[in-house]
Amino acid sequence: MDGGDQIDPSKTRVLVTGSSGYLATHCVQQLLNAGYIVRGTVRSLKNEKKVKPLRSLPHAYERLELVEADLDNDDSWISAVKDCDYVLHTASPFPIVADEKCIETAVNGTLRVLKACAKEFSVKKVVLTSSCAAINGKLFITFIYLFDTIF
Repeated sequence: MDGGDQIDPSKTRVLVTGSSGYLATHCVQQLLNAGYIVRGTVRSLKNEKKVKPLRSLPHAYERLELVEADLDNDDSWISAVKDCDYVLHTASPFPIVADEKCIETAVNGTLRVLKACAKEFSVKKVVLTSSCAAINGKLFITFIYLFDTIF
């Protein structure tokens, strides 16, 4: 991925946050098919409705690890990011109608993931994803302000 270097997927761990989401599940599937080791975060390992489709993916038994992580909790992200080479941050609340709490969780959750990545020397790259739900001028301005203030 970097300057023509060859990556051995069988030795490369990718963290996919919010791995039970629509986009994230597809990312997990593609990564597993390509031979990568995948760690996926979910809100609760007890939620079979969310966990079972991931565990049913081809190669999941051999190369998929699911861990609990919460966008509202700093502690879970340090261990989630540990020993990962790459991070695909797809986790975000997705309610029908966004309120201030939803926006706060999305922004602060992203910052939590980025801070955890900054502390983990193994992380080479972070990919942030978004959706049309993020088209909200107030959210964008808030995120830019927070990002500039903290980093």
